[in-house]
Amino acid sequence: MFKTYQKLFLLVFTALMLSSCTTTFYLVRHAEKGSGSDPDLTAAGHQRAIALCDSLRDKGIDYIYTTNYKRTQQTAAPTATVTGKNPQVITANDTPELVRRLRGHTLNHQILVVGHSNTIPVIIDSLMRSPQNITIQENDFDNLFKVKISRGNNTTRRLYRETYGVPSP
Repeated sequence: MFKTYQKLFLLVFTALMLSSCTTTFYLVRHAEKGSGSDPDLTAAGHQRAIALCDSLRDKGIDYIYTTNYKRTQQTAAPTATVTGKNPQVITANDTPELVRRLRGHTLNHQILVVGHSNTIPVIIDSLMRSPQNITIQENDFDNLFKVKISRGNNTTRRLYRETYGVPSP
């Protein structure tokens, strides 16, 4: 009889845990970059990458995703070092695969995504499941988008737009 109560308790506990899970996605465009086809970050870009790390230091980042370009990987590098999380690299032209992986996170995860001015809006729209009309300008590097998806009796999706580091011009 005791084992029956243990099983019932575990079943109820698991149901309660799964009924109120919030996954938070932190999405940023890579920091300031040099010129060329696959440039490194500039000095300002490296400072912004450190500022991103400082902004996310206490968030408990569980996963980091970047594209195959140096600028996204260098933007995520300080956060990866501090958290001990190895970034998962997805090719920049395979946004559907990245979205598929992101949608697979259904528990209480904190996820950093470093992308590009043309991919971050698409990813946000996909996570929100509706157009958000976000445009990231060429000289805009300080946006920190946060998408919170709470699952329970009803799934809610919230988008927050913040900034980090030195303001973009």
